[in-house]
Amino acid sequence: MTTQRKEAKRERILDAAVLEIARRGYYGTTVSTIARRAGVADGTIYLYFKSKEDLLVSIFERAMQRFNFEAAGIVEADGVGAEEKLRRFVALHLSLLGEDRDLAVIFQVEFRHTLHILERLSRSRMRDYLALIARVLEQGTEEGVFKRDLDALLAAKMVFGILDEMATDWVLSKKNTRLASRSAPVTDLLLGGLRTS
Repeated sequence: MTTQRKEAKRERILDAAVLEIARRGYYGTTVSTIARRAGVADGTIYLYFKSKEDLLVSIFERAMQRFNFEAAGIVEADGVGAEEKLRRFVALHLSLLGEDRDLAVIFQVEFRHTLHILERLSRSRMRDYLALIARVLEQGTEEGVFKRDLDALLAAKMVFGILDEMATDWVLSKKNTRLASRSAPVTDLLLGGLRTS
């Protein structure tokens, strides 16, 4: 089997796992149900992933790779001020989660079931994502638009916490609203706390 076909099969398994875990929950999903949805034999899953937990972590890694790639483009944009970069960052975060409700359910609900899984996730690409937010905040401090005594990493965690709560609220809400539509008021609130007086 070619590398391209192997990668396509791996992606199909991950896509199937997202659907099954979002609908049945992590503990209610079996490798068999994921394999059935992906159209592969149960044993095939283990050729690509060590365990169901490894599959869950791989879902997170794949999503965060996309988040980090797109966020890095915002952070590295020349000639763009920190406030505008923060606006773009917030819009990106909420739109990426908002475009795939099943993935959002996994991010906001399923990843939080056990401390062990949370510890594995926090050691992965999440650190890089927080560092990207911190770079925008550091730029704002250098430009003199954000508070001079700002602890960029702590503030980045706060920014992420607000975005995370907005996504959780959206996942749990019965309303059929677009998550991305909340980016402007969220950014305005964040900027109000970050700006110099």
